[in-house]
Amino acid sequence: MSHPPDRPEILDSDHLSTRTREILTSRLSVSTAQPRTLSLRAYAALDALLPVLLPLDEILPPATDIAMTARIDAALSGPRDGWRFADLPPDAEAWESALLTLDDVAAEQHGLAFIHLAPDLRGALLDAVMEGQIGLEREGRLTASQMKRWSGDLRGEVVDCIMSDPRIQQALGISSSLTGGDTVFQGFTKVGSDSREDFEPKATAPLLQMAESSE
Repeated sequence: MSHPPDRPEILDSDHLSTRTREILTSRLSVSTAQPRTLSLRAYAALDALLPVLLPLDEILPPATDIAMTARIDAALSGPRDGWRFADLPPDAEAWESALLTLDDVAAEQHGLAFIHLAPDLRGALLDAVMEGQIGLEREGRLTASQMKRWSGDLRGEVVDCIMSDPRIQQALGISSSLTGGDTVFQGFTKVGSDSREDFEPKATAPLLQMAESSE
């Protein structure tokens, strides 16, 4: 069976329940027409930040777009887990303020908006944020200590977004969703650290294929 480039084989496994398949399939299409939570300026800064934080070129096939910026923006508008640092505002407000802080600092230090900085400069600013070296003491912006706190939320949200996408699961050979079906329980019988079931996806990420070929 052939699959569209953007539909991973994992979605057609009989070890996947209908409900789980519907949830995973819904993550293949996210509207990118207009931000739901962030302002256009903050959204653009996030879009420029994410490739520096976690490049996906060595995981996904060329031209595959998982719309990470749009998915994070949409997640910020929905129900959250109810947890946050006491010195940070609610999530949506914290992300807006943090991204605008980053954009303002880029303008002050380099005379350019964050989106216009070269990748190495964006990376340097991100490193400084994580080390608690960047912040602004004015209304609507975050201090250096708050930015450092937020950087932890940033990384956690990105990992959640990435690892929940079926294309990433397929590329990395992740089989955690394949825990059964609709009528028959189909679990795992091989539980060794180096053993895999026949139904588990084979990693397709170029980086992992290179690592396997060198063993």
